[in-house]
Amino acid sequence: MTVAIHLGLLPNRPVNDCMAIAEAAESLGYAGVWIADSQSVFRDAYTVLSACAVRTRRIRLAAGVTNPVTRHPAVLAGCWASLDELSDGRAILGIGVGESAVHTLGLRPARLAELEHVIGVIRHLIRGESAEHDGHTLRMPWSQREVPVFIACSGPRSLQLAGRIADGVLFQAGAAPELVRYALDNIRTGAEQAGRRLADVRVYCRLACAVDADRDRAREAIKGYAAVAAGTLYKTVPRAYFPAPLWRDLERMKSGYDYLEHGSDEARHRSLLTDRILDAVAVAGTPAEVIPRLETLAGLGVEAFVCPLAMADPIPFMQTLAREVMPYFGTHA
Repeated sequence: MTVAIHLGLLPNRPVNDCMAIAEAAESLGYAGVWIADSQSVFRDAYTVLSACAVRTRRIRLAAGVTNPVTRHPAVLAGCWASLDELSDGRAILGIGVGESAVHTLGLRPARLAELEHVIGVIRHLIRGESAEHDGHTLRMPWSQREVPVFIACSGPRSLQLAGRIADGVLFQAGAAPELVRYALDNIRTGAEQAGRRLADVRVYCRLACAVDADRDRAREAIKGYAAVAAGTLYKTVPRAYFPAPLWRDLERMKSGYDYLEHGSDEARHRSLLTDRILDAVAVAGTPAEVIPRLETLAGLGVEAFVCPLAMADPIPFMQTLAREVMPYFGTHA
């Protein structure tokens, strides 16, 4: 079984540290690094992506993820054409409707129709074609590139949109097989609506994951990002997919969530994460516990995992994941 493993990086640390993590990821054999874009919470994603582009040679460099609310589509097109040029074709545009970047400014997420329109505009501009937006004709004739667009999504309609129009999907539906099946079924539905097959769409699962010889240390370390995943599932995945006790736990956690501590390993709301939530949204434990859970999800049709590491010192966890888990999925450190 060959499954790519990427890292998600929340740039909640100095830019130089982000670059060092990206370099370590490349040396350990990871397939890519996805940088979160949330201006009020993290360092600037595009500064970090550019710095990583000049410090690495092989790994893919992606936004994990950006949005069309805080960034104009012409700005996004220029950024991604430039990053693709700088990185020799390693760029992936990950985009969604907006979450913490939007909420911390008091704005609303983009509607799916807006997201679909913006993706079309960005694609045209990156190719050097003109595009219509807000009554204006936009042009960016210096670029003649192709950058894959991955839609980040969790809700049924957004998953179907991704299946219809995206090059790839970065879905977040937790770690339970039934939730991953829910996501894949909706992506497939969208693909078929556009005359495509599920196999025509790259299917990546964003998954809170931590591996350590000490099970409790792994589970504690992943809580910062697991709270992000739990909040996303609570807002987007239909309630029918959750057992009642899990839903009550999610409600309690989300009521105490602070977006200014989004993804923080020291967030106060992480104390509201129960074991029930953690098991539903994350894969965390010893290699012997983690490997079969990842194998189960990969067997459903997931071709890559994007594992965000928000802990204060992610390097030891990156090393353990690379050395103890990745060889089972056709990748060696």
